[in-house]
Amino acid sequence: MPAAVTFQAKPGKEEELEQLPGDPEAGRWAAGLQGAARNTLFFARGRMIRVLEFPDDAEPPSMSDVIQQNPDFERFMRKLGSLIENGFDLDSPGSLEEFSGRITCPLIFDVRP
Repeated sequence: MPAAVTFQAKPGKEEELEQLPGDPEAGRWAAGLQGAARNTLFFARGRMIRVLEFPDDAEPPSMSDVIQQNPDFERFMRKLGSLIENGFDLDSPGSLEEFSGRITCPLIFDVRP
């Protein structure tokens, strides 16, 4: 089951946002924390698009749960929130959930040959 999110960098923060995710190993680490089997990242003109693939029967954990269980991921998310337009503040209740609702792309279809 794929899931996609997209968000825009704040003006002047495009390069910093592009570099924040690090390398493929960091992507593998983040995918593992979320229970995803795959983590694909696109970036163009200040816009990041992330596609995660979860096992069909999986229920992905909430971002809040992942953050509470992993201080390194919390640090990453705090930095991310400061780089994106209309981001989130982890210290503001409901901010991350509202942000997640705004950036999540509804699945139209998922076909396989």
